[in-house]
Amino acid sequence: MTVVSFSNVDGTSHQAPNPGGIRKVYVALAKDIVGVWPNIKTDFTDGEITVLPTMKTGKKFAVYECPDGTVDASHSYTGEPGYSSYKHMINFSLAGHNKELSKEVKKHENAGSVYIVEENDGQHCVVGSTDVPIFLKHDLKTGKKGSDKRGYDFKGEADGFTFGFTPIKESLISTIPILPEE
Repeated sequence: MTVVSFSNVDGTSHQAPNPGGIRKVYVALAKDIVGVWPNIKTDFTDGEITVLPTMKTGKKFAVYECPDGTVDASHSYTGEPGYSSYKHMINFSLAGHNKELSKEVKKHENAGSVYIVEENDGQHCVVGSTDVPIFLKHDLKTGKKGSDKRGYDFKGEADGFTFGFTPIKESLISTIPILPEE
């Protein structure tokens, strides 16, 4: 069997939009998902994730709507040849400071999570996994004056993945188990 080393790729986005940014952040505690998800051996086909997680009874993804321009997700591929892996990173902000946000923030303490982010072009990608969840750190800033940002900034990363920032098959998006809006 012949194996082609590389393929021709046009990465210019010529005559096509390529907006940066993220619209929504879906979050679930890793412990609320059954087994390993996404599983590199069974859940990936042709460069996309083709299987959604099985959630434990009654558990679903929450959706965080963040202020415009405050969400960033990425991966880096690092390490010496033969020892390399991916690192996943996510950063986001939640505006405000009230008891509801304080209660939600508390849920992230020493609790690893898996994220699905919706990019501005409508594509959804996974950050983290159940076997290598993302643990967040956060800051709260009150601001010094009225026009300063007031709210929470979250940062999380995890290292040791065998996959990068991978899209989810588009036909699965409408079936992501999410909590109803309140």
